[in-house]
Amino acid sequence: MKLKHFAGYGTVEATKIPNASCTLHVRVHGDHECGLKREDDYDLYNWLVRRFDRSVKSYEEWHRKCPSIQAIEWSSEMGRHDYCDYYFTY
Repeated sequence: MKLKHFAGYGTVEATKIPNASCTLHVRVHGDHECGLKREDDYDLYNWLVRRFDRSVKSYEEWHRKCPSIQAIEWSSEMGRHDYCDYYFTY
């Protein structure tokens, strides 16, 4: 899915990946000067969780579940795209 970057300009690609060890695993890839790693819960909810997990109705409901968020950033071998895997457990 093509998404607007969290910085407000440019686009990146995001894909939901099946993963039994967490509730939601999203891989974001693209090339953006601000990078792809974001650590603010509210922005991550609005940027990724809201789009990929329709069972969560609001940020407050999601935040009450005390989410655990792990973000792992890496680059492709060719250096053309950056990747960031977000693991949400709630």
